[in-house]
Amino acid sequence: MVDSLPEKYKQAIILTEYEGLTQKLAEKLGLSLSGAKSRVQRARLKLKELLLNCCHFELDRFGNILEYHHKSKACNFCSDGSAKK
Repeated sequence: MVDSLPEKYKQAIILTEYEGLTQKLAEKLGLSLSGAKSRVQRARLKLKELLLNCCHFELDRFGNILEYHHKSKACNFCSDGSAKK
């Protein structure tokens, strides 16, 4: 799903979540620190929308995922459409 994000959001997610960059993210993207933070926040929201459109999540009271089910077998992101736990 990350790969389906627009390039500027995909890059922000990869650099923060996978490569662990925080303040250096702004330098790498040529943005102010607040601009970089905003971009990461928007990228996370877009990724969340993709996830929520694909799957139904059951959460515990702390917001941790307990279980999820695919909403549709025709989902573009799910390979086989079967529910997983």
